Amino acid sequence: MEAGGTGELGIMGGTRDFLPEAMLRREYVIHTLKQIFGKYGFLPLETPTIERWETLAGKYGEEGEKLIYHVVSSGSLEELQPGKRTDLALRYDLTVPLARVVGMYGDKMVPDPANPKRQIRLLPRPFKRYQIQPVWRGDRPGAGRYREFYQCDADVVGSDSLLVEAELIALKVEAFKALGFADFTVKINHRQLLAGLIAWAGIPAAQEATVLSSIDKLDKLPAQKVKAELTGKGLDAGQIDALFGVIELEGSGLGLLAAAGERLAGSAAAGEGIGDLKKLLGYLDRFSVDPAHYRIDLSLARGLDYYTGTIFETVTSAQVGSVGAGGRYDKLIHTLSGGRADQPACGISFGLDRIYAAMEELGLLTQVTGSTQVLVLNFSDPGIEEVTFNLVRELRTGGIRTELGYNEENFTPNGMRAQLGYANEKQVAYAVIVGPDELAGGVALLRDLATRKQERLPLAEVAGELTRRLGP
Repeated sequence: MEAGGTGELGIMGGTRDFLPEAMLRREYVIHTLKQIFGKYGFLPLETPTIERWETLAGKYGEEGEKLIYHVVSSGSLEELQPGKRTDLALRYDLTVPLARVVGMYGDKMVPDPANPKRQIRLLPRPFKRYQIQPVWRGDRPGAGRYREFYQCDADVVGSDSLLVEAELIALKVEAFKALGFADFTVKINHRQLLAGLIAWAGIPAAQEATVLSSIDKLDKLPAQKVKAELTGKGLDAGQIDALFGVIELEGSGLGLLAAAGERLAGSAAAGEGIGDLKKLLGYLDRFSVDPAHYRIDLSLARGLDYYTGTIFETVTSAQVGSVGAGGRYDKLIHTLSGGRADQPACGISFGLDRIYAAMEELGLLTQVTGSTQVLVLNFSDPGIEEVTFNLVRELRTGGIRTELGYNEENFTPNGMRAQLGYANEKQVAYAVIVGPDELAGGVALLRDLATRKQERLPLAEVAGELTRRLGP
């Protein structure tokens, strides 16, 4: 639920409470993604909510830097470094913390559990990890945009092979299909291609970051507004026309890359990027990744400063913006480790909140439920209690989500009404009623709470029948 409340109660704008129905659906999405990460060999990781300011500063570009939440250091926090103020910040994303982890632990050796005389790396190399945790950004709240939200990343550290990019795209396509999306696209580009384009257009290298920051807005703003922003940054009409002459090239796949290669024939950097993208398309074909769900997009920039190679972004037919992004960042770990560790890396991010919003908009979550399936009414009679307790235990053993009623009034209308009312509020599928007459006859009343139809079943058959109707 969005921020709001009654009287003095409320929450900060851009944050939300997740009530049980929403949590069940969110957990379904997360569980689906975790299963696919495991199929591709990724291991889980968690990092602290609070990082040192110097860990995050200078990693996200001019726009991102403004959105980092600073944490005011208290006396107790300053005790981390006696006599020295510790500047802290809330985690902005999961990529920079991963780079810090690899910088700290990447070269550590530990005894092999299978052979203590042998040393192995604490983090296997390449290190394939996934991480699902909240991040914080001081952004303006809007549709699908929050100050606190979950990210879900999968990264490979320690390999510069383009097979990494191919597997990450294959994983992403499989994940979105598994979540029920039919219309989605992974857009792909390369930062070296863009660097070559910027130099070819006559723009100084010192302006590369700010130009990319503007180009990155093309999915949100009309081209004319982006051009106006570039003009405001000092680019002339000829430079802007040169940029857009390549960005707006028509075509797809190898044909589009060939056209870009002809236009940028004098740029070694662009040639490197185009060569990588051609090789990547070949790998995707070998992996049999559905070509309907990925394409080369020369306007894709990804404004974050740490990207060095291929970059990705995923969009769907829902009106929520990008639902995932990523790319290669081969220099970041070297930067964070003070030059001690230099490992290539590449990763993708799933925007869980936007994915969830997109699935709601497209009606992909209506089938998700974890609610109680059966309520066994409870009445305070020793003979009946023995039967109902046994039935509850048998249903739960069979995997049926079962509750025992708490209202123990002896067969009064109020007692039954209260328990059935609770079942209806919770949208329970079936209620089982065993009263004195039913017990004497060796039967139970099975009530379908959606249709209100009721039937008598032998007590010995109730658990089996409900398992047949509700089981996996």
